[in-house]
Amino acid sequence: MANGFDIVIRQGETFSLVVHVDHIASLSGYSARMQGRGQHRSTSTVFSWSSTGGQMVLTSHGNHGDITITVAATATDDLTAPYSGVYDLEIESSAGVVTRLLEGSFYVTPEVSRA
Repeated sequence: MANGFDIVIRQGETFSLVVHVDHIASLSGYSARMQGRGQHRSTSTVFSWSSTGGQMVLTSHGNHGDITITVAATATDDLTAPYSGVYDLEIESSAGVVTRLLEGSFYVTPEVSRA
């Protein structure tokens, strides 16, 4: 069962989030993905980040794991702002079992300062 958690992404700023996974002893063999869309039924994504794309790192620590999501400022700079929508974060085991960890709303705040 996914936890509800709303996030704010600041346009032009490095986005970072650490998600603790308590019910899986090791994230070895897992991949992670996180997508944001304007609405649940939207066919296009506002953002799409993954462990295979390099925006997420999965690590195991004893009896739990962590998913560290880090998105470069250059990538968040490309997001439309202001913007709000919905997202979820899923992990997938090497056997193809998908578990949704987080879901909620996201809001992109516009950047004022520019290089």
